[in-house]
Amino acid sequence: MNPHPFIIIITGLLVLLWAYASFSKIFNMHKFQHALMTQVFPRWVGKILTYVLPLTELAFIGLLVIPQTRLIGMYSSLFMMTIFTLYVGGAVFQIYERYPCACGGLFARMGWYKHFKVNIVLTLIALAGVILMES
Repeated sequence: MNPHPFIIIITGLLVLLWAYASFSKIFNMHKFQHALMTQVFPRWVGKILTYVLPLTELAFIGLLVIPQTRLIGMYSSLFMMTIFTLYVGGAVFQIYERYPCACGGLFARMGWYKHFKVNIVLTLIALAGVILMES
């Protein structure tokens, strides 16, 4: 069975997203860890996330690339993007006391509103991938 062309495009976009996100964290690990230590959650959570987030994002790439696990990768991407979007939404809607960003590269240069909009779009792309693969 040939996958829907949009599934291939969505998979490619998500692979690029997770590759960019994970490698920017890995290659700037010290900066990433420092940024996590200033987040709204406890420092011990930041220490764990320093290693868990990049490894998880790399795992998503593997899940998305292998056709037999692609649907799990789509669901995982949707879940992670939803979590990230809710977290950024907390900054946009001023839920937190402080607003540091542990984002790397392009996302670090965006304001919270742009970051929120981009995250919503990426979440919807992951949702479209799940829907297309489930149909």
